[in-house]
Amino acid sequence: MTCLYLPPVPASVGAARRWAAPLLPPDVRDDVVLVLSELLSNAVTHATGAPGAGAGAAGGVEEIEVEVVVDPGGGHVALAVTDPSDQPLPPAPETVPAEADHGRGLLLLAALAQDHGWAPRAGGGKCVWALFRRPRVPSRDGRAGARGPAVVRVGCAGA
Repeated sequence: MTCLYLPPVPASVGAARRWAAPLLPPDVRDDVVLVLSELLSNAVTHATGAPGAGAGAAGGVEEIEVEVVVDPGGGHVALAVTDPSDQPLPPAPETVPAEADHGRGLLLLAALAQDHGWAPRAGGGKCVWALFRRPRVPSRDGRAGARGPAVVRVGCAGA
């Protein structure tokens, strides 16, 4: 198992997409990678080491942790992004002005993930997570069957 740790810089978003995409089942890959991009972009923006952002004791910027878990039974994919910011996840806005450059990430999260949330970490920071249920694959007789091939867990143990 591997875990992806990234510095809170914009280039980390692309690195995380390239890391996660081959690990994901094709039927949910696009949605998971898009939500990963949004969550990591938010983490990069808010994990700057500024006062109150949850930076390390020495005032330095801590890394962001990304975890992807693919259910071995094929039923779901879970995504978690942990950053050093203690700021709670705000509610998704009702609307975003068309001319706005930012502000759609939480709307995408709510639209694409079947469930999502966040939790504070005991040592500081927070973990934002999203759950994606995989569509059922019809069996040979036309009834709903398995959700696709089983794959192994990837990411960090105990994250």
